[in-house]
Amino acid sequence: MSSDFWFLDREHKQCGPVGEDEFVRLIRKGMIGRETQIWTAGMSEWRIAGQVERFAPLFGASGPGVSPTAALSVALPVWGLFGRSLLLWIGLLLIIPSPWTGTWFYKWLCERIALPDGRPLKFAGQPGDIWYVFIAWSVSIWIGQFPYGGADQFHYGELVTIPLSWILGVLFLRWICAKVGTEDGTVRLSFEGEYLPYIGWNLLLMISVITIIGWAWVAKFMMQWICRNVRGTAEFDFTATGLSILWRTLVALLLSILIIPIPWVMQWYARWMISQVSVVKASPA
Repeated sequence: MSSDFWFLDREHKQCGPVGEDEFVRLIRKGMIGRETQIWTAGMSEWRIAGQVERFAPLFGASGPGVSPTAALSVALPVWGLFGRSLLLWIGLLLIIPSPWTGTWFYKWLCERIALPDGRPLKFAGQPGDIWYVFIAWSVSIWIGQFPYGGADQFHYGELVTIPLSWILGVLFLRWICAKVGTEDGTVRLSFEGEYLPYIGWNLLLMISVITIIGWAWVAKFMMQWICRNVRGTAEFDFTATGLSILWRTLVALLLSILIIPIPWVMQWYARWMISQVSVVKASPA
C-alpha cells in the first residue's frame, strides 16, 4: 500500500496527498476524525479512517461498555522506525552524538503512542538531561568488544559493562517516565523501581537463556515488574504471555536472517510489544 493518502474534509472536498507521518499528525490534531473517509493506492474504495487497521488504534476506545483497562495504541511507519533506529545506533557507536540521536528517537517513539482514550503522549526530554547515560552506554559498547589475552578469549570488559548497563537502565527508565505526559498535563509519571531488583531481573534473564525457552517467561515477568513500577496519574501492566513472546521473537530472528524483511519485522515486533502494555488506571481526559 502506498504511503500517500487522500481524505475528504467536512465539506467532502478531496485533500492530499499526504505522507503517513503527516496523516498521523493530522489525526493527533483532530483534523482527521474516526469517520473521515480516506483512500490510498491499493484500496478498492474510500474507507472510514477508524476502520483502517493501521490508523484505528489512534482514535482510542469508544462506545458503551469499554473496559477501563485497555492497551496503549501505536502508529509506527516502517521506514520512520527503521531509519531512526539506525540513526540511534550510529549515534551510540560514534559516542558524542548519542544524547541527541537517543533523545530524538525516544521523542519520536513516545509521541506515536496514545492512551486508550485516544490522547497522544508527549515527550519533553532534552539531550542535556541525562547525556552522561547515553555517553556511558556508548563507551560500554566499545569496551565490551575488547578481548583480553587474545582475540579468541572471553571479553572481560563485559564483566564491567553488563552490570553498568543495568544501572544505566534504571536511570534511563526514570528519565523516560519523568518526561512523558500528555498535552493537557494530566498525566504525570515516575519510575519507582530500584536498582537491585532491576539488576536481579536482568541477571535472571541472562541465566534463563540456557533453558532455551524459559527466558521468554522471565522476560514476561520482568516487563510486568517494570510496568507495575511506573506510578503516577496513570498505572500500567504488561499482558503478553511467555509463549507469545517466545514465538514472536523466534519468528523475528528467523526473518531477520533474510536481511530484507528487517524494517517490517521491526515494525511488527515493536507495535506488538507496545500494544501489550495496558493502562489499569488513567487520569480523566
